[in-house]
Amino acid sequence: MVRIGRYTVYLGILLVAVGLIVGFGVMIMQNSGDAAAPWLALVPVGFLALLLGTVLTQLGGEED
Repeated sequence: MVRIGRYTVYLGILLVAVGLIVGFGVMIMQNSGDAAAPWLALVPVGFLALLLGTVLTQLGGEED
């Protein structure tokens, strides 16, 4: 369970980074928020994955 938690934390970091970089990049390049909305929606999903991964890592106990 610790391994799944660790991978979920990595996935959350990736989702937040991609959502912010691509979302704001699209918003600046196209001067519109409509095209950037799906990318920026990845940020809360990434934070949720970070929280889930942290909980799984802490509740998982010691890794063998």
